[in-house]
Amino acid sequence: MSPESRKNTRRSVRQGARMVRADGSALGTCLMIDISGAGACLKVVASDVLPDQFILLLSHNGQLRRQCSVVWRSENTIGVEFLFNTAVKRK
Repeated sequence: MSPESRKNTRRSVRQGARMVRADGSALGTCLMIDISGAGACLKVVASDVLPDQFILLLSHNGQLRRQCSVVWRSENTIGVEFLFNTAVKRK
């Protein structure tokens, strides 16, 4: 097994989050498995129905959010990177 090659250390968490489209319409909920400054691993119901980009709402009120791009998918898990140069407006 190769050593960890990520630039940012991931921290294990088990926190619920919501996924929405850019227009604010709901995509569903997920369970955040781990997170770093650059991305996260999310457990989802079905990864194949999610778009390649979406907004991840990390707080109950939606104030803490990240624009995400899917970098890998398995049946019920996705890896996302956070897109920091993209403005995320609240609806």
